[in-house]
Amino acid sequence: MKIDAIFAPSLFTFHYSGEVDNEYDRLMDHWTDVSYLRKYAKENAVVNINQFVKDRLKDAEQIQDVLEEITINNQPLEFYFRTLFDTESGIKTLSLQKGKIIKNGIRIYAIKIDTNCFVITGGAIKMTQTMQDHPDSNNELTKIKTAKEYLQEHSIFDTDSFYELINE
Repeated sequence: MKIDAIFAPSLFTFHYSGEVDNEYDRLMDHWTDVSYLRKYAKENAVVNINQFVKDRLKDAEQIQDVLEEITINNQPLEFYFRTLFDTESGIKTLSLQKGKIIKNGIRIYAIKIDTNCFVITGGAIKMTQTMQDHPDSNNELTKIKTAKEYLQEHSIFDTDSFYELINE
């Protein structure tokens, strides 16, 4: 497992062992691939497959645009990322986060390292109200928890310790 920069010094992504691409690139490749989206829609019994594909393509483009705009304008990534669970409050070390845009059917999951510093752990097409109710998003819940354990094992608790890890 290693960590790649997307928009350094604020947004990073995990690159899991055995994967060709890092998580951000892998997800965007899937979410902008019409044949992947059609197959996904069929596997999930989506009624209007063409609309589903059109909507997910638009969603992926919107996420890319929002992240790029935030970083170009030096805005905090907290404009996009929110706590994963509504019950979480206050300042928390290695907070689990989700990228959320209103009326967007895609979620990117990340861990907040510190103010305006996040590392993406994965993502999913939102098919159910809660993550636990769909196999793909439930798998992402497992991945984000495993990634957090990895960061804890490497004594990551702020940007300084995080930058030390990625520069080793």
